[in-house]
Amino acid sequence: MAAYDAHAAAYQASLRLRRPVADVRRFAAMAKRDSLVLDAGCGPANDLRLLRDGGVHPVGLDLSAGALAEARMLLPRHPLVRAPLDDPPFRPRSFGGLWLSSAFTHLPRSAWRPTFAHLLTFVASGPVYFSCLRGDADLEPVDDQVLGRVYVSAAVEAEVEALMASHGLTDLSVEVRPDPILDRRRPWVVALGRLNR
Repeated sequence: MAAYDAHAAAYQASLRLRRPVADVRRFAAMAKRDSLVLDAGCGPANDLRLLRDGGVHPVGLDLSAGALAEARMLLPRHPLVRAPLDDPPFRPRSFGGLWLSSAFTHLPRSAWRPTFAHLLTFVASGPVYFSCLRGDADLEPVDDQVLGRVYVSAAVEAEVEALMASHGLTDLSVEVRPDPILDRRRPWVVALGRLNR
């Protein structure tokens, strides 16, 4: 969190190259028009703006005060909440979708399944998007170009598919993609499914 607080502006600038426009379109097409959706781990709000432009009403959740300050400058009237992923201050089934773009990167792998299950309690029904680094890292140190030394976790596509399927998500697609900044040197796993209740 200290790295994001200290380098939030530079991190936001670096994300401009990594805008998941096609994924947002697919996500928004699965959601009801004007649905309230949760962008958990929203960081400095680059995806929030895309989601808003895609026709849904996203609420940003992040623990980094620095990232949320940058988000506030980008979207001054947007709902942003500072809280941990495992304890957001929302009522159950408040949202019509869940956006998790590399939100679990800095969680230990043992926390992924319970955190995912808890976040799903806030979704009535709708699309669920999940992306993460591909690999088997469990809070391994990485020297990031912008953030400096951070600790990251990763998963392979079978693990992401099992995570999503274990909660009954349907219309599930899981694929491996190159990182938009580091190309094929650091692949990502991207998944999208639908929660039906």
